[in-house]
Amino acid sequence: MRTVVFQSYRTHNVPNWIRRCMHTVETWAASQGFVYRFIDDRLFDYVPAWFQQKCHPHICPITDLARLKLARELLSEGFERTVWVDADMLIFAPERLSVEVGSQFAYCHEVWTYADDAGHAAVSHRVNNSISVFVKGNAYLDFFIDACEQTARSLPKLGKLDASTRFLTELHAILPFPLLYNVGILSPALMTDIANGSQHFLPTYAQQLQAPIATANLCASLLDQSFKGVPMDSRCYDTVIDRCLESHGMVVNRFFRG
Repeated sequence: MRTVVFQSYRTHNVPNWIRRCMHTVETWAASQGFVYRFIDDRLFDYVPAWFQQKCHPHICPITDLARLKLARELLSEGFERTVWVDADMLIFAPERLSVEVGSQFAYCHEVWTYADDAGHAAVSHRVNNSISVFVKGNAYLDFFIDACEQTARSLPKLGKLDASTRFLTELHAILPFPLLYNVGILSPALMTDIANGSQHFLPTYAQQLQAPIATANLCASLLDQSFKGVPMDSRCYDTVIDRCLESHGMVVNRFFRG
């Protein structure tokens, strides 16, 4: 199946850790025989001005719509499958990452891990679009594009997750659709565990997974925030990348119980 993997990011002041993440994606795509496409801030040209105004100051909803429209364009070019991968996605076990989804589409299963009011590890199960797969001839891509636009029209402002995680999670509860289960989402709780070599949250997270993860989203939108007084800075991100790559993901997957 002729497949294109595509990503987007700005081309100036690119953090080194983002470059490292994107390199793992490009390398994985080449190993699979997939075409790799990169698009810079021209990605925003796919989104009308009125929609962008509804999103201010959030960029995420703009990219939520843009990736869908670009996927449609790529399918019309002749590709049989499109695979969007967020720029902050790190692939550390490329031989285990599969995007075989049958004849339609797939998003990602998300286990979001956080500290509850008592400081204990807690999780919620959601759906996110950090990897989005669409197969030529699917019946859903136009629906998702329209849903993004209709959601924006119905709200005075579009929140960071309104056109992605929140919408997809609610839709999946009503209409189950395929999910990728080998994609991780590293919340600040997990990032600090990995960076510090601690195990406050990792065991709870891994035991909620349905499969060992081959890749993980590092949540770039949380950069320069803090978790329990620990800064989520570039040093933290680089350390997490180092430990995930060095361990081939076992820094997380060693706690997986199946």
